[in-house]
Amino acid sequence: MQFPKLTPLQSRFAATFAATVLLLVLYYALFTNSGGFAYALEVREIAPPAIVHDYPLLIEGRKPEEIVGRGTSGLTTLGNNQGKLSNINIGETQNWVFPKETVNGPKSSPPKGLPANITAPSSSTATSVVGDHELKKRANTVYISLNTCIKPSLNSTSPASSSASLPPLTVYISTSDNNQRPGPGKNADEQTEYTADQGYMGATIQASGDVYIGVSASNTSAFSGIYNYELGTSVDASYHSYEDSTNLYFVDSDIHSALLITDNVTQSDPGTPNYQEWMDIEPPFTIFANNINNSGIYGLERSYCALNQWSQIRKGNNAINTSMTSRGLGNEPKEQFYFTYLNSSSTYYGILGMDGNSTSSGNGVIGGGGKIWRAMNFTTKADDNCALLYNLDFCSQVAYAVPSNPDLDSTALAQIYDSNAQSYYQNFKNSLSLIPCNTSSISMYSLAVGCADCEAAYKQWLCAVTIPRCYDFSSDYSFLQPRNVGQAFFNGTKLPANHSLLQSPVTNASRNPLIDEKIKPGPYKEILPCQDLCNDLVRTCPAALGFSCPTGKLLNDSYGYRASNGDITCSYLGAAYYLNGGYRVDVNMSMGMFLAGFGLWLASALF
Repeated sequence: MQFPKLTPLQSRFAATFAATVLLLVLYYALFTNSGGFAYALEVREIAPPAIVHDYPLLIEGRKPEEIVGRGTSGLTTLGNNQGKLSNINIGETQNWVFPKETVNGPKSSPPKGLPANITAPSSSTATSVVGDHELKKRANTVYISLNTCIKPSLNSTSPASSSASLPPLTVYISTSDNNQRPGPGKNADEQTEYTADQGYMGATIQASGDVYIGVSASNTSAFSGIYNYELGTSVDASYHSYEDSTNLYFVDSDIHSALLITDNVTQSDPGTPNYQEWMDIEPPFTIFANNINNSGIYGLERSYCALNQWSQIRKGNNAINTSMTSRGLGNEPKEQFYFTYLNSSSTYYGILGMDGNSTSSGNGVIGGGGKIWRAMNFTTKADDNCALLYNLDFCSQVAYAVPSNPDLDSTALAQIYDSNAQSYYQNFKNSLSLIPCNTSSISMYSLAVGCADCEAAYKQWLCAVTIPRCYDFSSDYSFLQPRNVGQAFFNGTKLPANHSLLQSPVTNASRNPLIDEKIKPGPYKEILPCQDLCNDLVRTCPAALGFSCPTGKLLNDSYGYRASNGDITCSYLGAAYYLNGGYRVDVNMSMGMFLAGFGLWLASALF
């Protein structure tokens, strides 16, 4: 049979087609035999070490991954937006691969996520494994992250051994086919080394082929047991993340509870859809708290999976109550955390976290491994006559410890303070109603402010002075004012009869007689209201109401000064420690306050 003569173009096409068919046949033969070419050698499953059963390794019902084919056999494959758990012995290295099919594959659809303006971009470490000159035009961004979930234990309980540092896990990353098992002692030109910091490691690389990963646990004789870690890979965003800012602020505490808030989550104006979305949302953050003397999370403060297992206070505890609030700086939406079962006179780490991306978590979710912010710390009070109050009905901006009595529950205490302030406010409203507020510009008492401004300023001042901010009597901060020293302490003791504090009416009783008569807190110290509260009231209210401010010693006995660094050295509503260190106030006018006219009787009680 004679074949037709082909043109040069047809000849080239025929040769290409034949080669393609041959390659397909070869590919089919290799990858359908014995489970695939990568597993042509004998596959041996390595059982977890015998010590594994001594550790609670389940994380939300997940078991550690079995490391398949260590040594000369196949590598364990990682998927997109997946975290895989594994146990690793001290001195061991484990190897993984993020295959090029996934590296070059489609990205996942972005999740619904949160409303706008949640936080600043993540500051996770981002370093490329290869230089820019090696990047190919088709290279893709790959995110690799690790959380250490469980750490080995110290071999000794002696005080001398407590200073021993736990060696962190080390991660080695290679994009070279010549180094498919990166780890200690391998060619540094073909791998990049990363060290987990407080249980977290994050890296961003550029790759177009397979990405090889080694996780290594250094040798140490000071510790024994295993590590457990979660390794995450993604082409969308880091599976685990860490933000090097606290985003968590201490409001106040008593001996058994504390109140903390996040920074504002949006700058939207009240009444806008975005503002309301945040106020109506299921609280997106979680919190972890741990006594600083408890070593359970030492070295793992940036690992979500570790904190979620080992923190004394964590998501799911009955101790935590979370909600959204607009109280405080800017009156913008923020999340607040109230938690109990704390020890008195104790310092705790407070760590803000987010479960996955807040709307979903776990494998298959972009950012499903969780996010952690930098740890902060706070301290509970020592004396049990200061009680933490917040979310009052009338004085809704009050959120701090107030003079209390252990025999009063928080509901009764809140009612005493709140109803007392509300009754004073009604008297003020009656007097303000005599002022022509809604009148022509010629008749108005001010073109800059109006009666609504006066009402707001009066309420701020009123709640701050009728509901004092309480502090431990044992504290010696210079800005604190001793109060009610004429009463006995709860243990029955009293100050000596000749004590200097008993000679002054300022320190011998509380600012408000109601406190000594109905609450009977015993001696305590007060963080005085800020002077600018009075200044603002005098500035915004009509002169006819007779508001004025004291001077000299009476000023210093009644009001305090704001600290420039954001510390709370005087009381103002919505305050949180170091949240608004940049706050500036006008101090040109004299501060403090007296009420004239209808309010003189009130002044005698509150100053």
